[in-house]
Formats: sequence, structure tokens, C-alpha cells
Amino acid sequence: MKKLENGLSVGSIIMAVLGLILLIFPSITNKVIVFVIGIALIIYGAYRVIRYLRREITVAVTEHDISVGLICIVTGLFMLAYSRVVIGILPFLFGLSLIFGGAISIQSSFDMKRFGSMRWMYNLLTGIAFAVVGVVALKNPFASAAVLTRFVGAMMLVEGIYMCAAGVAIERLRKAFRGDDIVDEQ
Repeated sequence: MKKLENGLSVGSIIMAVLGLILLIFPSITNKVIVFVIGIALIIYGAYRVIRYLRREITVAVTEHDISVGLICIVTGLFMLAYSRVVIGILPFLFGLSLIFGGAISIQSSFDMKRFGSMRWMYNLLTGIAFAVVGVVALKNPFASAAVLTRFVGAMMLVEGIYMCAAGVAIERLRKAFRGDDIVDEQ
């Protein structure tokens, strides 16, 4: 398979890997989690900035790579510099991450509908589910930190895998819409 053009694919893979780590190692210290997420954000941000600089202008202007990249870099640096503050708001950040992913999934569902996909409703329902789970995570109803860590890890893993799959589906639909490829929709 050719390289994915979807800008979310790298972030989706990072999210899935981090989710798997949280799921398998729930007792990992908060400081390590913050450090890993901070480094991942810096790397992803640098990737988005470099991608912007290398892309054709007609494609680059629609992807928001510079703004997303710089926000990720600054957030990653903040996480490394102020890890104690971040540790205190870690459950909140995980919940926001799930809500953000849910919002992207909801938008992707409408994009798929506009391209004529018959599967857009699945993406809409998945996006709504991610957003709802994110809100639940924000309220932190779990008594055990390990349970919350495993739960968030599982959700991040599922969301990362889903976002990769949705990115592939949207890219196929975009190619089919332009006439570059044939889509198997049924």
C-alpha cells in the first residue's frame, strides 16, 4: 500500500501505541506518561511543520499543518517543562483527547456522506461514542487510577485504530471522487 496522505495517520498510530502501552502497563508512573506524550507531541508537531514545508501549496493550504504542528510542539514542550502541573490534569487531558478524536470522526462521517459513501453512519456513531466516552473520562467516575488508566488506554487504542481506518476510507473515497481509483462500497 502506498504511503497514507492523511495527516492524521501518524497521530492515529501514536495514539494507538500510547493506548496499548496504557492498557498493558497501567501502573506506569504519571511522569513517564507525561514525558512520552510530550515527546510524541513534539515529534508529531515537527512532522506536520516539515510536511507543510514540503507539500505543494494547493494541498498545504487546506491541511492546517503549520498551526497543528506548532500547537503540538508548544504543548509537548509545556508538558516536559511543567510535568507536575500536567500530571494533575492528566485525566482531563485524556478526556479531551477522546472528545477531539470524536469530533474529527463526526466530521469525517459527514465528509464520507458528501462523497457518497454508504458507511458514513458508522463513522458518525463511532465519533459520537468517542465523544461520550471522553465526557465520561472527564468526570472521572472511576475509583482506581489503574482502572482509569486501562480504560483510557483501551479507548485511545480503539480510537487510534479507528482513525487510521477512517483515514484510509476517506482517501479511497477522495481518489474515487477524482476518478483516480475505484471504491468497493458494498
